[in-house]
Amino acid sequence: MTVTFSLDSDSDATVWLAMPLLGDGRGVARERKKWARRTSELLWSLVDDEPVDKKQVKMLAFELDSVAEQLPRTVSVHQVFLYVPDPRREFLTFLVHAGPSEDDVDATLDELVQKDAPGAVQDPEVIDFDTERLGRGKRSIRYFVASEAGAMCCSVNYAWRLEPLGIDVIVRTVGEDIGWITSNIDEFDEFARSLFVNLDT
Repeated sequence: MTVTFSLDSDSDATVWLAMPLLGDGRGVARERKKWARRTSELLWSLVDDEPVDKKQVKMLAFELDSVAEQLPRTVSVHQVFLYVPDPRREFLTFLVHAGPSEDDVDATLDELVQKDAPGAVQDPEVIDFDTERLGRGKRSIRYFVASEAGAMCCSVNYAWRLEPLGIDVIVRTVGEDIGWITSNIDEFDEFARSLFVNLDT
């Protein structure tokens, strides 16, 4: 099954950025670097309380370029949104994936938000997360130790069943700055509620 859809949002596009998935091919690296540089320049231009430091602009551009290059190769995703409320701190990636709806909706949504996935240090916090735009869904907050880094991490996982399209959609972020992630859950929830399906893709 080929999923031909995308999620759009009317959240602040200078905080929630859509990251292009450019893949490979001739000229892609140049196009990706150009996007990263322009995005970094824009984000730093919005910081009012200090002058723009070219080194900081270059560093953020490098980080954006690195993520844009690595993600399609390392993770199967349909879309990526970046949460960048302040360019002076590490941004978060919100990965979007979709697949055909299968089996019981509650059991499937529980699986998609990793309710019973092994490795959690405690039972994930799972709640119903229905939205006006996407319909029936769930959200979990999960704490686990990343085997690669050996560090405690937190993931925030959203999943919805889009009945009219016959697909299930996941939106997920993960990071090591647990305090910052958990303090921004309301912002993440607001963004999740702003998501809607764009079929003109």
